[in-house]
Amino acid sequence: MEVVRTIVEILLFLIPLAIAAKYGPLALIGASGVSVFIMVEVLRLQPGSPPVTAIFIILAVIVASAAMSAAGGMEFLVRIAGQAMSKHPKAIPVVGPLIVWLFTVMSGTGNITFALIPIMYRVSYSAKIRPERILATANAVCQLALMSSPVAAITYVFLNIAEAGGQPTTLAKLLSVTVPASLIATVLTSIVMSRYGKDLDNDPEYQRRLAAGEVEPPAPLVDDDLPPLRERASWSAYIFLVAVVIGVVLGFFESLRPTYAKSLADGSVVEAHVSMSFMIPIVMFAAAGVIMVLCRVKTPQVMGESIIGTGMIAALLLLAVPVLAGTIINDHTEEIKSFVESSIGVSVALFAVLLFLLAALIQSQVASITILMPISMAAGLGVGPMAGMLGAAGGNNLLASMGGLGQACIMTDKTGSTKQGSILVNSSFVPPMLISSVLAVLVGLGMQYLVF
Repeated sequence: MEVVRTIVEILLFLIPLAIAAKYGPLALIGASGVSVFIMVEVLRLQPGSPPVTAIFIILAVIVASAAMSAAGGMEFLVRIAGQAMSKHPKAIPVVGPLIVWLFTVMSGTGNITFALIPIMYRVSYSAKIRPERILATANAVCQLALMSSPVAAITYVFLNIAEAGGQPTTLAKLLSVTVPASLIATVLTSIVMSRYGKDLDNDPEYQRRLAAGEVEPPAPLVDDDLPPLRERASWSAYIFLVAVVIGVVLGFFESLRPTYAKSLADGSVVEAHVSMSFMIPIVMFAAAGVIMVLCRVKTPQVMGESIIGTGMIAALLLLAVPVLAGTIINDHTEEIKSFVESSIGVSVALFAVLLFLLAALIQSQVASITILMPISMAAGLGVGPMAGMLGAAGGNNLLASMGGLGQACIMTDKTGSTKQGSILVNSSFVPPMLISSVLAVLVGLGMQYLVF
């Protein structure tokens, strides 16, 4: 009977994922709700809990980013990036992904990559460089960079779980590991990918398209007659970046955060600092408010930004998938803990494998960390090694060709070099994703020995 029950639980976990493969993330959310209802109401399992802190952070960062975008700040930053890439077009295989890394770290969202895709394509094609090399790498980098961002949800979810598990660490320590790991991985992956695939002169599909007139021949870059930016567009970008700096400073220097009296279980009262998982959303919401007032942005304009929809889906996924997984974990806590403990006992690095597979399965870095990290800590794995292996969460990009960003790259690349792949996992995006994840884990494990 227990075996049948377990099989039913596994099916209830896998069916929403299968539905999502055809109908998208919203279908995953709805199907997960059905599975949780059956588990709780029919099988009488204890429901999992949603990661409210992570959702709070995601919503705050998305609102601030959308306010900046509505005010023209995103376009202002993109024009700066375009100027930087256009000055040295031959260096685009490295410069392009590096700019994506920098902008993602600063903004806490990879959505800014959407705006950079046409620029990277235009610069690379004008230099007669295979666009796939830059676009595919940028797609992987924007996911990797999130784990180095001082305003990304995954950063504070990690710190929050570490503290709850009795292994508290600081933002400074975490970023001291993740920033070098992702940055070095970005540069090395860009260099490796700069030789990937055939040159355009030897690419039969590109030559076919060129002969058929489906794509214009490469031409030197010219200054476009761009429309003027919105009034105070630069203000919104600077306000957002100041908010990021404030968040970093508050994370690095705990003494700058306010304190309050905290009652412990034994009845004693201690003085505690307000956590960064609360301060970051407050700073981001404040930034959104200041941008809207000073840059004269109305609510409908903010709600009309595409990043709002993306952020809502990310938040709703955290209301669905971790609750679904948590409900199953509650029924098999000891077995799962024993499995993770035995895996880690064989090799600590197997945490990276488990994280990669879980992220690839549920397509969410935050949800993967929320599920796996507490179990691994209970199994005896330290925060340091886990911080070093965060790059493995880049596995959420395994099916990148199905996502909006991957499709944007494929449709923008008129040369046909960026491919979806016949079975998805053989798309253009998989090689740089695997290379960057492995390199980030290797560098991260080395860095954590120095930091922790």
